[in-house]
Amino acid sequence: MNIREIFSEADVARLAKTARKVWREANTSFCSEEQVEYMIRRYQSFEAITGQLMLGYRYFIFEQDGDILAYFGVQQQGERLFLSKFYVVREYRGQGLFSVGLDVMRDICREGSMSAIYLTVNRNNHHACEVYRHKGFEVIAEEDNDIGCGFEMNDYIMQLEVE
Repeated sequence: MNIREIFSEADVARLAKTARKVWREANTSFCSEEQVEYMIRRYQSFEAITGQLMLGYRYFIFEQDGDILAYFGVQQQGERLFLSKFYVVREYRGQGLFSVGLDVMRDICREGSMSAIYLTVNRNNHHACEVYRHKGFEVIAEEDNDIGCGFEMNDYIMQLEVE
């Protein structure tokens, strides 16, 4: 398995294709199909990812034999690293990929003199919340955001201190 940061349009296109698949798998248990489709277009389409890269987001993919197994997107925000997305393709879940990615994020924090990693997670995404808690993230706040088209996100803000 190889983990690498993406830069090319071809990589963004591959990532957007994977994101479409994995977002449907991961989010329809607590979001309507209409909301998931809206969120894919707004946050994980080719255009959305390209725009995020221009805003300083960094995307990393886990690859094996030409397939993307998982990916994550981060952005430095002051003294913290924002974990915007971390998704694992269904058949590769439970194989420690989040732990490996978390090590990469800790290295990014050290290189950028950041003291914490934080994220937002839907309060109804119980499995993801459990994984984050297991890895040491703590809920530091709750927020409700109108994301447009009549959809709302009801999230926890979770944070992990990095030594």
